[in-house]
Amino acid sequence: MGLFHKFRKDKSSERVNEAAMLFCPESDCNKVLRQMEELFNMEHTDHGNSITLRQGNMEIGFLVISPEGDSENARYAKDQLQGVAGYVYHNQTPLADIKRNLFYHLRQCKSLIQIIYSFNSTSSMETKEKEKQVRGPIFAVTERLEGVVTFGDGMVLQNGRGQVILDKEGKSEMEFYMPAELPVPEDWAKDAPYESVERRNKSVELMREKHVYVSPWLPLLWENAEEEGRTAKEVCGRAAALLIVSLYSECRVGDHMSYEKAREFVAPIIESYGAETYFSPKEKEYLDNPDSTEKEQIQFAWQYENLWVMEWALGLTDDLFWPDRICDVPGSVRLLKDYPTMETLLAAAKLRSRKELLEQADLIYRLHWACVDARVMGMPCPEKLEEGVIMERHRALFWLAGCDGMCPWDEVDLST
Repeated sequence: MGLFHKFRKDKSSERVNEAAMLFCPESDCNKVLRQMEELFNMEHTDHGNSITLRQGNMEIGFLVISPEGDSENARYAKDQLQGVAGYVYHNQTPLADIKRNLFYHLRQCKSLIQIIYSFNSTSSMETKEKEKQVRGPIFAVTERLEGVVTFGDGMVLQNGRGQVILDKEGKSEMEFYMPAELPVPEDWAKDAPYESVERRNKSVELMREKHVYVSPWLPLLWENAEEEGRTAKEVCGRAAALLIVSLYSECRVGDHMSYEKAREFVAPIIESYGAETYFSPKEKEYLDNPDSTEKEQIQFAWQYENLWVMEWALGLTDDLFWPDRICDVPGSVRLLKDYPTMETLLAAAKLRSRKELLEQADLIYRLHWACVDARVMGMPCPEKLEEGVIMERHRALFWLAGCDGMCPWDEVDLST
């Protein structure tokens, strides 16, 4: 009798109850519910913002909560959304790019789905098997809603394919992670020229290929590629000025030359190009100042990056490389060595189209935003991008493309 009783007790079924949370970008609870209905081929007959799935003794309940408003549920959703984003932000992981993009994704999530699931089980093995079965529909919902899901204690964040994006130990099962691609409203750019939107889309697509997130709400460049831009002579003059300023700065900060020695070094180059008329007011002031600071000299030494872009724009090189490193400084000087006068440089120039210049300007603007936003958040630049290189390239490309009303060199707007 005792043995029979023990056997019945071991085989008795227990009800397992567990919970999960799903965070998704869609803010409209009704749209969330409709997508879930479509996924499971069902009609939403329950009251409120909930759907329940049942199969045998397995049950999954989904409750969609918006953080909008001042209700108890709204406050709860808001706390959970902020809490999971904060958890990721403070996660001490070496996987900075995955952390940053997951943080961006969670920051754009606008709904919380509270998930309660339960089933009967007679053993730990059956519990594991049914847990796996139950998670299938939950991952399917996560995938459909482009969300992030966490089970139990919330320390492991997963995508809709069940992959661990980030856990409490800072580990991941993914080589890279990208946030959901949020669509902009249809009327967002209704008055913008088609080419402006096309440029933006091309930039965003390339950045996603490189695993760099960019906000979809950034402004467009409205400049028309068919309108007249910079002339070859303007660009040649700018290249000559940048070469001289860079060499002078290297003499001062790199070789520790005196002001007189450094000016003596660049004097024949200035004369060869007739460059006195090509310097911007700030460049001229700097070159004429014997007491420039080391900080100023370092800042102007960065002009090699701008020189490289000018040489690319003039067709002297095709290598406008991805800005994750500084340019070949000696190489930038060598590119102009064969063209020591304005006449020879102009003869060799094959100025790129304004369309190509505007495309590169659009891309660098968005890359600059990605770097600045990461820095503001206290995170490293995405995918090892070099913010200093990008900032200078921003200046060069906006000037070349004639952004900001064909403004002078010193007035290029570098804000993001």
